[in-house]
Amino acid sequence: MRSAADQMSLVAMVQAPTSQYAENWRHPLARTDWLDAGFYTDLARTLERGCFDMMFLPDALAVPEDHAGDYATTVRTGGKGAIYLDPVVVASAAAAVTTHLGLGATMSTTFVPPYAIARTMLSLDHLSGGRTAWNIVTSTTDAEARNLGLPAMPPKGERYDHADRVVRTVLDLWETWAPDALVLDADARLFADPSRIRRVPVPSDGPPLSRGPITLPSSPQGRPVLMQAGASERGRAFAARWAEVVFVVADGPEAMREVRTDLRRRAAALGRDPDALRVLPAVQPVVGATDAGARDRLAELESFLDEAQILTVLGRLLHADPTGLDPDGSAVALVEAHRGATGSDGFEEMLLRAARAEDLTVRELAARQAMSQLKPQPTGSPATVADYLCELFESGAADGFVVMSALYPSSLEEFVDAVVPELQRRGRFRRAYEHRTLRGRLTASGL
Repeated sequence: MRSAADQMSLVAMVQAPTSQYAENWRHPLARTDWLDAGFYTDLARTLERGCFDMMFLPDALAVPEDHAGDYATTVRTGGKGAIYLDPVVVASAAAAVTTHLGLGATMSTTFVPPYAIARTMLSLDHLSGGRTAWNIVTSTTDAEARNLGLPAMPPKGERYDHADRVVRTVLDLWETWAPDALVLDADARLFADPSRIRRVPVPSDGPPLSRGPITLPSSPQGRPVLMQAGASERGRAFAARWAEVVFVVADGPEAMREVRTDLRRRAAALGRDPDALRVLPAVQPVVGATDAGARDRLAELESFLDEAQILTVLGRLLHADPTGLDPDGSAVALVEAHRGATGSDGFEEMLLRAARAEDLTVRELAARQAMSQLKPQPTGSPATVADYLCELFESGAADGFVVMSALYPSSLEEFVDAVVPELQRRGRFRRAYEHRTLRGRLTASGL
């Protein structure tokens, strides 16, 4: 249970133009200038005004393909992944207009050499004044592999084994400069002390992935924060070993609580302090002035969905021929027939749980997926949404939340202007930033 002084963390996931709501890009309340820097700098300012811990930028290295290896469905429908700006570039733009907001950027251990990851993320950490988090992914699709010169994606076990070595190497590179290595003693003509700079230790589990030292001293927060979102058995083991912030995809309170409990148990078994993990489930709030107004807004969002299109998108996700889908058929049977297609065990389990719990048809599952990718959608007045978040936080189901936006930027603006003040009044969220670095802020909250 929480003490009265405990406060939650809030991270905003920014994935314009497609978001988790399939129709974001064509909704009249959504901005369409998501290829301009101003779109992201405005969002960053909004989030900093709301005292958010971090703006988190996901990434993928290919346009998602369907069962036939075609990208046409994704780009025609504006599906998630049709457009991705480089997250480090976007984070750099956001860093220039903010002073406290954390900046989470995604880089793949499968395709990016550890030295490149270490230098890129540490550069951003310096230029932001110690506000960077590296979101660690192993990537999932063959389309990504082919864009990076491989015939297919390596098996999941191999990807995670390699990711373990990459993360260890990145951490070693960040530690090649001792905190006092940069001297800048003009009289002694000593720029940096070579005795305080070292190479990467030789690993015991294979040839070294980098020699070092890196071309940068340690950052204002020591090193970037590590963030990860694995949901599979192997992904949870990886998160428990390395992650400091864990992004969780769970479809309800019990699933959230199970993941957090399991991750904390695994971390303790590895000798880590369980409180060193901030476990943050994803939510996509729909906020209105009243509960009835919020329900009306949710219905309005649902009215934008087109049945043929949402079935096409579900077929693409599951690598099923959409022309062969029976809208009134069993969603359970469809998902079970295409296990492994999405590349995410956790997402497929969530699809199955939703389908089984209410015996959903294919049409109904397609609509749920199109609205929020099955992430919880707390719907109501600011007080109602705050009640939902506080209950999860106070009961130990979450250490905070990754807030997803149905519409960019209006959903996040409404959350900042209406829900954040409710959380602050209850003492569950900060009223001002008290720490300059992201690590300092997370440590004060329990990291």
